[in-house]
Amino acid sequence: MPKIRSAAALAAAVAGAATATVLAATPASAATAPCPANYYCFYEHANYRGWHLNYNTTPSGSFNNPPSSSGDKRSQLSSVINNGNRTICLYNHRGILGDKLILKVGPYHDFPNLADVPGANDKADSWRLNAC
Repeated sequence: MPKIRSAAALAAAVAGAATATVLAATPASAATAPCPANYYCFYEHANYRGWHLNYNTTPSGSFNNPPSSSGDKRSQLSSVINNGNRTICLYNHRGILGDKLILKVGPYHDFPNLADVPGANDKADSWRLNAC
C-alpha cells in the first residue's frame, strides 16, 4: 500500500510541476485588455470603463483637453493600464504646493481601481513618462 501512495504522490507532483511550467510560459509583456500592446491607457471609471485615452508615443500631457481628445478630464481618472516599457507618473496640480506625484505605474502594470490607492482616485491632472 505505501508504494501505491508514493506513486500517486509522485504523479501528483509531476502533474503540478507541468501545470506550473505551462503557467510560467505566459510572457510577462502580454498586453492587459482592453489596452493595446505597447500603449498606456487611462480610464474614467474603475475596471477600465467610461471615457478612455490611449497613447504610445506621447511623453506627457494634461487631462485638461488631453491630446487626441476634447474637454476637461482632470480629476476623473479611476483606472490605468501600462502595457509599455516606461513608467507612467501621475500628478495632481491643483494643490498649493504645485506638482504632487500621486502614483507611479511601472512597465506592464495596471491599476483597475484607483480607489484602492490612498489619494489617487479622481485626482490626476497630468502625466509624464519616466519623470517621477
